Amino acid sequence: MGLNVKSLGRIAVGAAVKTAAKAASKWPGLDRKYHIEERLSGPWPDGPYLWLHGASLGECRMLQALACALKEDLADCPKILITSQKVEVVSFLKDSCAGVADVAIAPADVPSSLHSFVSSVQPLGLVLAENELWPGYLSIMSKLSTRRNVALVSGRYRKSFPLLDFSGMGYACMQTASDLGRFTYASKGFVPCTMGGDWKLLNWARDGGLVCVPEKPSVDVVFVSFHQEEAEAFVSMAKDSVDKGESVVLMPRRLSELNQFRKVLQEAELPVVDYPTVERGAVSLVSRFGLSREIFLKSRSAVMGGSFDRRLGVHDFWEPLQMGVSTCVGPYAKGHDDVVSRLVAAHVLAQIHTPSDYLRRRTPAVDTVRTFLMGEKRKVLNSYKLLLNFIKGLL
Repeated sequence: MGLNVKSLGRIAVGAAVKTAAKAASKWPGLDRKYHIEERLSGPWPDGPYLWLHGASLGECRMLQALACALKEDLADCPKILITSQKVEVVSFLKDSCAGVADVAIAPADVPSSLHSFVSSVQPLGLVLAENELWPGYLSIMSKLSTRRNVALVSGRYRKSFPLLDFSGMGYACMQTASDLGRFTYASKGFVPCTMGGDWKLLNWARDGGLVCVPEKPSVDVVFVSFHQEEAEAFVSMAKDSVDKGESVVLMPRRLSELNQFRKVLQEAELPVVDYPTVERGAVSLVSRFGLSREIFLKSRSAVMGGSFDRRLGVHDFWEPLQMGVSTCVGPYAKGHDDVVSRLVAAHVLAQIHTPSDYLRRRTPAVDTVRTFLMGEKRKVLNSYKLLLNFIKGLL
């Protein structure tokens, strides 16, 4: 009847997911927290749009930078819509993307929600960030046009959902050679694919790619995007810094965990202040998103969260690197193992294996970082030009 095994599988899974989600949406607390009904039924804005989709704040900030670039470089750039499944990311982007792109919660990956979404949004094409290869997204986009209308940028690839259909994908640029090899094998070489580096560097690369060391830094060390699961490791390292009389700043991964961090610091008898106050021999707590650039501009060094618990994913280490901040990661680099290994071997990133190694961490030479980043800049700009050509073909 025109339905293959892949289609039947997607329909069955989609129906089960929708039934479970509908039941969950009846619980007011769950629906307020996760916006389940909105994911299932919208409303979504009226298009046509070029649709960009990412998961985390870092990915969506990269897509925001991409949206700015497209507005500048495409003569007749269509309206742009950025979506994310994360409610807190959508909330942040609605303010920061004003005048550049519209922002909405991503549709649930079930057929009825996706049909409702595309009927409103009328996507001209879809650009996915990193590893957001949702089966329903690829499937519905392939039905909207006979042309391949999906691109993957700054791609990371380990494995994907079973029965994933790559036929609608017309371009992919991957972060590393390992990602490229795995993706090419999985897609059977069907998707035009290249090495493109990490597009979190896109804005920096387009602005000239300078690496400038902060002048007269007032922050000795900033702990970036730490999770509650890393609290013990963080307190150990923060205590070492405070004991040396250093100024410490903490940017929690989740603002909802701020008070938990405050509590564990106070229990450890460490002085606590609230950012923008920064004091030597104290820990300054950051209580809102969007301040990382401001803080890096006055920081001597950074330690990246997500790298002190094997279950988490390491935070965006490119941001402090491109701003000349000496950057260190912990023993784990989930999601970016290949890149971190390469950067550590090239003496661009420092790595410690336990919090007790913190005070002995290496300080990478700025000239070494600059040279390495010039190579990354070339990869990012070349792959961006290829994406521009792909989008021009869609329009």
